[in-house]
Amino acid sequence: MDFYFNLLQSLATMLILIMIFLLLRKKSIIQEEHRSLFGRLVTDFVLPVFIFTSFYQQKFDFSALKGALIFIIIIILSILLAFAIGKLLKLENKQLGSFILVSCFGSSATLGYSIIAQVFPNNPHAVSDAVFMNEIGVGILIFTLGVLIANYFGKNEEVFTKSFIKSFFTNPIILSIILGIIFSFFLPKPTGLIANTLLGVLVIIGNSLIIFVAISIALMLRVFPLRSLLVLIVAVVSIELILQPLIAFFFGQAVNLNQTDTEILLLETLVPSGTVAAVLADRYGCDGSLASNLVVATYLFSMITIPVVFSFI
Repeated sequence: MDFYFNLLQSLATMLILIMIFLLLRKKSIIQEEHRSLFGRLVTDFVLPVFIFTSFYQQKFDFSALKGALIFIIIIILSILLAFAIGKLLKLENKQLGSFILVSCFGSSATLGYSIIAQVFPNNPHAVSDAVFMNEIGVGILIFTLGVLIANYFGKNEEVFTKSFIKSFFTNPIILSIILGIIFSFFLPKPTGLIANTLLGVLVIIGNSLIIFVAISIALMLRVFPLRSLLVLIVAVVSIELILQPLIAFFFGQAVNLNQTDTEILLLETLVPSGTVAAVLADRYGCDGSLASNLVVATYLFSMITIPVVFSFI
């Protein structure tokens, strides 16, 4: 149960950070007018740096490819299910985009990596496997397909037009994925004082992601009547916190995934909805406030669903 308590500690850390920034918002130290600024800082600066350094620093073991492919299957199934539920609930496009994003993409990077490191403190191979599974199975999808979804439902922008394709491939997030893959897989890593200093600066910037994301969430949150959110909360919790880990477990068993990678996959799918998904939703025109409220709800409910799911596995 150690990993369970480590997970609860990580969840509490994020919630406390959000509460701190909500207090700063109440004191007008940060204001709602800063919302777009912090959103852009996350999506156009800190997050791309985090993605690049995540790829750059890891020597990937392709034995974890099975886990990454399972992750891709889980997310695609979740997107289809969330879309169907959203249409059934007759959500507006901006709400539908937010609902899909927070239902399908968890905090597997911002929260997952720290949990894996705590659960497997003497197994660096586990951390590299977790990074590989997440960046290949989740990271590429959320920052490609996720951005497409956010753009389409948030801005009602037609996909695959010339202007959209141009803006997509000049997006800092997409560029960071491309550069990260090139440096990780195809180019020798530069060494020396200058290279190491620059890498150190990038790592520090990337490590600040959780702070900037917490600020963005705090600025997006607003009070919704519980009744209006209840059905959406139940749907998001069912997809993100119950179905995804169960599917991960059964797929892992079906393809004979080794025990460590199965546990990693399970831990990565047990985490609540991604705070980054909420920031992306807001940044590209979806309902950021709805996304933020749903994310916070999954953080609270995950403290209940985690032990319940584990009792069945």
